[in-house]
Amino acid sequence: MNDKNKKIILIIIISLISLLAIFCLSKIVIAPNAIIFPAISLPELFYSAPKSEIIHNQNLPIIETAPVTIMFGGDVMLSRQVNAQMTKNEDYSWPFVKIADFLSAADLTIINLESPFIIAENYSVPTGSFSFQADPQAIIGLTKSGIDLVTLANNHILNQGAQGLEETKNILTAEQIKSIGAGQNSEIAWRPEIFTIKDQKFAFLAYAYPNDNSVATTDQPGIANMDIEKMITDVKKLKQENDTVIVTMHAGEEYTTKPNEQQITFAHQAIEAGADLVIGHHPHWPQIWEIYQDKPIIYSLGNLVFDQMWSKETSQGLLAKLTWQGGWQEIEFIPINIRNYGQAEVMSNESEKAILFKKLNIPINGKINLAKPNLKSGPQLESQP
Repeated sequence: MNDKNKKIILIIIISLISLLAIFCLSKIVIAPNAIIFPAISLPELFYSAPKSEIIHNQNLPIIETAPVTIMFGGDVMLSRQVNAQMTKNEDYSWPFVKIADFLSAADLTIINLESPFIIAENYSVPTGSFSFQADPQAIIGLTKSGIDLVTLANNHILNQGAQGLEETKNILTAEQIKSIGAGQNSEIAWRPEIFTIKDQKFAFLAYAYPNDNSVATTDQPGIANMDIEKMITDVKKLKQENDTVIVTMHAGEEYTTKPNEQQITFAHQAIEAGADLVIGHHPHWPQIWEIYQDKPIIYSLGNLVFDQMWSKETSQGLLAKLTWQGGWQEIEFIPINIRNYGQAEVMSNESEKAILFKKLNIPINGKINLAKPNLKSGPQLESQP
């Protein structure tokens, strides 16, 4: 090989080394840690990871959905002696004044409205009457308590006929309170209400036990009754379109802590169809709870505002505060006392609270950890905290 060729080869080698050095230096300027941390190998200097891979390798924290709190209350009746007390005290928010701030603190608050609102000349309903009518002025108790949704699927919402039902819905709508479970026809009665809270969609349905002429038809006002096949269809459809489906039922035998067969069957079928929670009322006593297929069922919350002062059980009730964050995390049961024929307050007597919780198989602190692994329910009519 002559000198000329040797010089050419040498120039080529020097050029290649120079180019390699320039390339390496440019990579080090972009990623200076490459010369500090030996864990980064030489091949990595020649390979630029895709943007998605770089983000993944940074081990960023997972962004969790914000917690949502939903408060459920039991039967609210604003007629009879409750109305007499509101009139006497000249305060139509009187039934709720001691719990209004507590209720409104939740992201969403739901109660069962047991008495229709109607415009009338006289709202005096004698003790012993079961035909309720509520003064529209009493809506202020619901608005001050931050009530967002009421269930109307119950055995009293038609006490003032189709007119009472229509006026009730109009009065609620005027105050931006939504309602489910009753309407001017079956399509409206069975229609769900959907709330979007913190980017999560919660769907609500309401059903009640009657199988008489109070049930809505295509051309007759009424309630949504506990038609299991219809409920299953509703739940399955809603589950495809929403994050959480909640079913309420107005059913059971009055004045007992245990659910009957109809309640259990309906609640279990709802969970099997895809419901994430079943909440009940009507018995006027709080009833037991259970976990079925990892989903909570609360068979009855009892009374929230009522004038049944003739027994301890009817003058006690429960609020259920549920926390949702990518699934149910916790139930907190808050016991309620009803005083003076209709004013609700949070129970403060610890021994009284302990007796009630023991009867209902609720932990002494009132809290059920639903995120706890392997949370199991007990036998069909009992539960384990």
